[in-house]
Amino acid sequence: MVVFTQVRVADPLFLGYWIDQGTSCAAKVIKKAYPQERVGVFVHYGKGGPVGVAEYTELNSDLQFAINQETGRLAFRWSNICMHMFSLDFLNTVVQELEKDCIYHQAEKKVPSVDGVIDGIKLEQFIFDSIPYAPTISLFEVIREEEFAPVKNANGATTDSPDTASALLQRLHMGWVVSAGGSIANVGNAYASGLEVSPLLSYAGEGLDDLCRGRTFHASTEIHA
Repeated sequence: MVVFTQVRVADPLFLGYWIDQGTSCAAKVIKKAYPQERVGVFVHYGKGGPVGVAEYTELNSDLQFAINQETGRLAFRWSNICMHMFSLDFLNTVVQELEKDCIYHQAEKKVPSVDGVIDGIKLEQFIFDSIPYAPTISLFEVIREEEFAPVKNANGATTDSPDTASALLQRLHMGWVVSAGGSIANVGNAYASGLEVSPLLSYAGEGLDDLCRGRTFHASTEIHA
């Protein structure tokens, strides 16, 4: 299971964009950081075929490093961060297709057993497996630093742990305070000391000017309303 700590619940920009586009579904995307980043990416299944998500385990090295000759960028660079919108009409129809086709992703896992850790095969299904069935889809690019701080590893890992996600969140919130005219004191180890803004006070950094302008805030605090 992956936990995302910087999800913007009911994001009005994302929702408004999707409504304006009038598509069956929509998804937030970020640019892939590097070719072998462990994220799924949006792809076309065949020339002119439906849009879907290919898991990182399903892309071989050639596809991971493939370059779009027109742009000079990664050919498969739009990362799926599991933030989607679906119309009810689409969901009511696609559920029958998914049940009929019964598609699984095959993931190789290390599985604990009475004889120790062994190799295992895990069959997975995801909400985004419905996307190829959508007649229309919109992709909405967001800024990685503002909306992507996953947790899927234990503390001690170099990426995607509770510690790294906490550091990313605190860095984002400290940026809000500075942008609103405040300053931060006593910032040490990003894992151990930082600053958080209560979600009851600000959704995405707005409305902080009167509270922050000209003030100095100490790390390891939470700013409340």
